[in-house]
Order: sequence, then C-alpha cells, then structure tokens
Amino acid sequence: AAGATVRGVDVSYYQGNIDWKAAHADGIDFAVARVSDGTGFKDPKFTKNWNGMRDAGVIRGAYQFFRPKQDPIAQADLAIAMINDAGGTGDGDLPLMLDLEVNDGVSAKTLLARAKAWLDHVEQATGRTPMIYTGAYFWQQFGGPDGYEKYPLVTANWQTKCPAVPDSWSNWTFWQDADNGHVAGIPALVDTDVFNGSLDD
Repeated sequence: AAGATVRGVDVSYYQGNIDWKAAHADGIDFAVARVSDGTGFKDPKFTKNWNGMRDAGVIRGAYQFFRPKQDPIAQADLAIAMINDAGGTGDGDLPLMLDLEVNDGVSAKTLLARAKAWLDHVEQATGRTPMIYTGAYFWQQFGGPDGYEKYPLVTANWQTKCPAVPDSWSNWTFWQDADNGHVAGIPALVDTDVFNGSLDD
C-alpha cells in the first residue's frame, strides 16, 4: 500500500459465534461474511454475522463462494435474496464479492463466462459494481483478460509483505494476507484482510 490501510477479516460458519464488538475493539474495522457455497449450502451463520457486524460498527460485506458447474444466475439470485432476507444493505456496506478459486472441472473459458454472467447480473440487480476475490496463482489460467479492472480486486496472497496482483489489474483494493489470524472475539483462526486506503476511503 502507498499510504493508510485498514484491517479486516473474512468469515464463514467455520469461525463459530463471533463477538463482533470484541473484534472491532481489537482493530477490525471491516469484515466480509460468506452467504453461501454455490446454491447448495447456505451459510448458517450469515444472518447472525451480517447483523452483528452492523451492530458493532464494523463496515460489512458479503461474499459467495462460486461454483463454476452451477447456474451463475441462480447463485447470484440466492446471494442477493439471502442478504435481503437478513435485512438488506445500507449506507457504507461493501458491494457483493465473487469468490473465484476453484474450477470444479469446467474449462477456464467456461468458468470466466459464467463468472462474468454472475458479475453482470449482480451489478444490474444491486446497482453496484461487485468485487472479485481471487489470486494471481488462480487467475493466470485466464491469460490476463481485459475489462476486469473495473471490479475492485481482493487478492489472496498469504504470508508475504506485498501481494501479487493478477494480470487483469494494476493494483489491489483488498488483500487477504493470511489464513491463520488470531482476533479477539473470533473463536477460530480467521482469514485476515487489508484495505488499501483509509477508513474514510
């Protein structure tokens, strides 16, 4: 990062029952909670996390683990519906994030086409540009296609001082810098994240 950064986490039901006020007091200013793994598994802690983050003053976001074999529109609709069922979005919430890290046996071309369908659908449905979570190690199979820099990048690159940025972007917006973080109020190890900017940004 060129300047200020903000600390956060991303979570799912694997982290158990989180005390978001304690996490916030421990320096966590934003968090991204999983809504589902494709269409087949709704995260049972999502609603609790979604409302707990807000109540604790933590800037909140949501992500969906993308399953390339499944219908991308059905996945997007499920994510949007689960957020709405949990109370919907408000001012200051982060845009929905697409978690791209598995092929599930489909070709790179098919995966990218289905991911783009998800991205377009979410943008149209929510009026906001979604974010993409991926890593250079995974994205390299696509050959650095154009048109993706409009989507804020959440790059995964653990235990390093400066993250690798996939070819389609020139910089990172968020960086998942570890998968084994210790944070007060979170009972299990947790993915830790950094935002490339200030809290106001």
